[in-house]
Amino acid sequence: MAEASGDLEGPDFEKSGRIETVPDQGMLLGHAFGEAILVARKGDQLFAIGASCTHYGGPLAKGLMVDCAVRCPWHHACFDLRTGEAIAAPALNDVACYKIEKRGEQFFVTGKADKKPARKPKASPASVVIVGAGAAGNAAAEMLRREGYDGPVTLIGADEFLPYDRPNLSKDYLAGTAPEEWIPLRSADFYREQKIDTLIKTSVIAISPKTKQVTLSDNRSLDYGALLLATGTEPVRLEIPGDDLPHVCYLRTLSDSRRIIEKAKNAKRAVVIGASFIGLEVAASLRERKLEVAVVGKGSLPLEKILGRELGNLIRETHETRGVKFHLGRTPAVIQDRQVQLDDGTI
Repeated sequence: MAEASGDLEGPDFEKSGRIETVPDQGMLLGHAFGEAILVARKGDQLFAIGASCTHYGGPLAKGLMVDCAVRCPWHHACFDLRTGEAIAAPALNDVACYKIEKRGEQFFVTGKADKKPARKPKASPASVVIVGAGAAGNAAAEMLRREGYDGPVTLIGADEFLPYDRPNLSKDYLAGTAPEEWIPLRSADFYREQKIDTLIKTSVIAISPKTKQVTLSDNRSLDYGALLLATGTEPVRLEIPGDDLPHVCYLRTLSDSRRIIEKAKNAKRAVVIGASFIGLEVAASLRERKLEVAVVGKGSLPLEKILGRELGNLIRETHETRGVKFHLGRTPAVIQDRQVQLDDGTI
């Protein structure tokens, strides 16, 4: 992503940089040709790539370098320092890769590197069927094409939409600060260009490993040479009185998030059941919409099992300063039209 020259930091690598300023197994932020560039060093080798993660623009210079790769500090997308290739989710696009020359004790970034020739796998299945059209299924389909597989690829999803950015459903989109245009991972044109067949609003109801076929919810059968299951998970469903009332919402799909947004327009108060990542993100997003929010969690602190007591306390305090009220060590017992009763009788 190009940046205005006034925003660029560090040395101008077009003019030169000193090798000693780049620590071994370390990185240095600078710029060249009007763009932010990251220079990394491994022994006698120097690499130069774009400095901004292609997922949400995270600063790669503040990330972690391991061997010949750098991991973004925000969402842990990973890029190959030798090629700029995105080699781990959630990034789908590569960063630019630059040519770098060493002259004595100095180095110079001289321009963008040529793209590597297309790959060709040694052996390929007759076709690939991917069951699940979320981020994992989408990334797998894209990687097949990037690795040179040119056979039929079919991506099957029960959702009514093409693959989209699911984490945003509990964050900016739910908070009202991100437009829906941000949600799709790729456009319909992209799948056509990549010759990836997409079947939405379609489920796989049977798999026959012997005949290498899947049966679809519309009773069609589809042959496969290789089958990938990338169906993800479903939310844990409550099994308490009132769990099927119309104002009880679950969050997994874009339709779910839309439904919560619609209900939030005429609501003053919300109860969020679950004090882990998704529950806390939903709580923060609904506070952005000016709702009073109570969070019910069975643990003594939010995220304590994952992050420990000290961070759990910090997370709780951070949310409380923004108006979220916690009911921890509790579980819901009954849901009614206007209230949730907890296991200790609290309303």
